[in-house]
Amino acid sequence: MQVVSIDVLEEDLKLFLTNPETTNNLKEAATKAKEILLLKKNSSIANYALALNEVQIANMTAPMADYTNSIKNFKKLIKLDPNFIEPYLMLAKIYKEIDKQKQYEILCEANDKFPDHYLIMYDLAQFKLYKTGEKQEALKMLARCAELLPQVDSAWASLGVAYLMNRDLEMAKVCYETALTLNPEQLTAMLGVGVYYFENGNLEKARECFDKSMMVNKDSFWGRFNLGLLELLEGNYEKGWEIYEKRDKQQYLDKYGGSGYREMQIDDVSKGDNGKVIIIREQGFGDDIMFARYLKPLQELGYEITFMAPPEMLELFKMCPELDDIKINNSMPEKDPAAFDYRAFLMSLPWLTSRCIKNKPLPLKIDLKRLDEKKVKFPNKIKKLLDSKKLKVGLSWSGSPKHWRDANRSININLLKNLFKNKDVEFFAIQKVYKKEDKNFIRKIDNLHNCDEYLKDFLHTAYLVDKMDVILTVDTSLVHLAGSIGKETYLYLPVIPDWRWGLNDTQQWYPSVSLLRQKSIDDWGHPISKSASILNKKLSGC
Repeated sequence: MQVVSIDVLEEDLKLFLTNPETTNNLKEAATKAKEILLLKKNSSIANYALALNEVQIANMTAPMADYTNSIKNFKKLIKLDPNFIEPYLMLAKIYKEIDKQKQYEILCEANDKFPDHYLIMYDLAQFKLYKTGEKQEALKMLARCAELLPQVDSAWASLGVAYLMNRDLEMAKVCYETALTLNPEQLTAMLGVGVYYFENGNLEKARECFDKSMMVNKDSFWGRFNLGLLELLEGNYEKGWEIYEKRDKQQYLDKYGGSGYREMQIDDVSKGDNGKVIIIREQGFGDDIMFARYLKPLQELGYEITFMAPPEMLELFKMCPELDDIKINNSMPEKDPAAFDYRAFLMSLPWLTSRCIKNKPLPLKIDLKRLDEKKVKFPNKIKKLLDSKKLKVGLSWSGSPKHWRDANRSININLLKNLFKNKDVEFFAIQKVYKKEDKNFIRKIDNLHNCDEYLKDFLHTAYLVDKMDVILTVDTSLVHLAGSIGKETYLYLPVIPDWRWGLNDTQQWYPSVSLLRQKSIDDWGHPISKSASILNKKLSGC
């Protein structure tokens, strides 16, 4: 009788799992694994094959998949053989679907253990780039990926994205062009070159690149998305909204729920069947404030509206008389498919109502009497400053570092230092202060007061905004809140801003908001100088 060694059996299983013709036949792989485990119960590859089979079985029950046993077995494998890399990769893959924080943690752990492993480094860099806002760290990691595998076009394309998000436009272009040399149809790079031209203000060349990407892949999500944003930026709203409807909405259904309800279409609104509609939020808090103006007009067309708002904004929306007859909550009644006739996305409302509403609705109005009645609490030291006779200026110089254009819209606080020399002004930082160096800077400025810890929700933010004489802000939720309150507001803008602010000297969304736009790419000198002049005029009474 011929005896086959354990080593031979394990090698056979490895080949079986890596062979493209058999790699998905995990049932057979599990059978081979069980044979091995009878002889060697701590076999890494055999236990790995069994865990893979459990993942495949769990996947068959999606979206109710239970990966508990799979996770337990992959963790057991890591303890059994810390140098076995595949369990780390599979855990990261599972966590990507069910727990982003744990995905990040396992990728960090794996990167510490295998610092030059391409796949781990690449996935961790992507997470840092898009999820945590650690853009400079992601850039270093993706540069290393391109160094390790310079022949891989996607490595160069991703490195281009990292340079773009770190605001090194020329290096981004070099990386994109390298990727296109390796693969002339590399879609990310092709779109990236378009974004390069977009960020440099060459919108015609940007459009050419986006159009070309659609020829390479007519279903290109990002090609269509960028074309939609370009139309909106140029003020072609009807065409822009129609294209924008093709954006990725599934991510918000996955996050908030609502997939059990039929999505409302523009023809449904035209019919006016007076159904019940659940409105799902999508992106940032500023978008919630800006597009909530469309809720009342939709209701007036005969629909019963329920708006799923973020918890941080529930109290704020109660301050808006237009929303009194609209149900606002922050949970999705997913279990009752009969509760609503339609679902609609908040940022789809301009398109859905475009045939019925010709003029842009006015911004939400925040009833300041209601706000006063809430008796929002602040510490005495802040209240004392708010009672000061000095000019009170609300300030925001940066947004969330997770925003992909954060380097485009945010200002280095050091560039504002001359503003703070005016001791007749009390400045209030009405934003979340993310950077340690910003917190250290604030501590050194006597008339700049960090209100970060007091902003419990948007009701607190609204209270502070109401007490200000002027608001100076970059493009964050603060401009939308200040515009809704009707506060005199000056918006610092890059040459090419977010689409909603357009390309002109004025905007049409908030009557009380004026634009302070850069004169040249990435140069904040003019907007900051202009804001200093505005404050000086207010102090002089001019």
